[in-house]
Amino acid sequence: MINIGVIFGGTSVEHEVSIITAQQAIAQLLDMPAYKVVPIYISKQNRWYTGDYLLEVEHFKDLNKVMANGTRVQAVKGERNAYLIADPVKRFKNPIVDYIDIAFPAIHGTGGEDGSLQGLLEHLDIPYLGCNVLSAAMTMDKIASKLFLQSSGIRVVEGEWFYSHHWLSFQNDIVDDLEKKLKYPMIVKPADIGSSVGVKPAKNRIELVEAIDFARFYSTRILVERMLVGMREINISVLGDSERLELSVCEEPITSSDFLTYEDKYVNEGSSKGMSSAKRQIPANITPDNKREIERMAAEAFIALDCAGVTRIDFMIEKNTGLPYINEFNTVPGSLSFYLWEATGKSFKQMLEAMIDAAFRGYRRKEGLTRSNTINILSTADLKGIKK
Repeated sequence: MINIGVIFGGTSVEHEVSIITAQQAIAQLLDMPAYKVVPIYISKQNRWYTGDYLLEVEHFKDLNKVMANGTRVQAVKGERNAYLIADPVKRFKNPIVDYIDIAFPAIHGTGGEDGSLQGLLEHLDIPYLGCNVLSAAMTMDKIASKLFLQSSGIRVVEGEWFYSHHWLSFQNDIVDDLEKKLKYPMIVKPADIGSSVGVKPAKNRIELVEAIDFARFYSTRILVERMLVGMREINISVLGDSERLELSVCEEPITSSDFLTYEDKYVNEGSSKGMSSAKRQIPANITPDNKREIERMAAEAFIALDCAGVTRIDFMIEKNTGLPYINEFNTVPGSLSFYLWEATGKSFKQMLEAMIDAAFRGYRRKEGLTRSNTINILSTADLKGIKK
């Protein structure tokens, strides 16, 4: 049996959304006999907990009780797995609480989707689902991914970026520059926060200043783009890796606002079903040409950025031109976009199996690489006086 550690919660503003996504995945994994689920909850204070109490979503209505009933742990490297060690370690007691053979990061946004958690998992030297360090960091950062896609010839909306601390010193100059290079309406985004948090449209100079002042509380870098008028948002999911990938059907989220807000995505009359309960049209009612181009762009971007696992790529179709643009990536999408795969003919369990297979493929590829020199150059070096 394979111990799979589902890691969720975290220090992101999407903490509660992560809990929902993880619990949806855990419910499926518990019904898959090849795996033992080891839940790993990261609190808002960045402390790690495990234990069976974390397997019930209802318990998370009181996060203090979750921490009180969970076992606080730290992860350390084992021989072929990672150990969860009691924190603090008690004298004369076995410190190993559990172990994991493979990790499943289910944290949205900062601290889980941005490459930092993936870096820790690399040091633990175990397979993990989803993107590697570089692809997670690149796709999480709207500025970095935009610049990379532009250089790869993949269509994105034109935009400008700047540092939040520069905004405090050069506000008028920045606004003047934005008005020279872009037309209203514009849309203002924190560079590295997901789920539309901190995002606001601006139809004039006053609204632009207000939107930037709002966004700078969420990120140290701000992205401002031309806002597509009358645009349609179309999403597609990609599953697998650069060796073997699949494309889902397209969806069109339905919202009454100019863009899909955090509330549109997750606040649905008290529902706790995450993104799966948001209003949408599946499959999206788009032209065959748009469908083919979105599929092509999604596959090219997924491969170019070295993504893995399951990724939802959000597109925008401009009304006047009919052209699709890549808007952003969700490499740990809400509900892991299982509803798109069910509509494609693949069950939630089959999607998870494909993600796990991709994780093991990626790990085997890394194992075949040369990571160090077999010659110890210090063995024959004269080290006398090296500290002088």
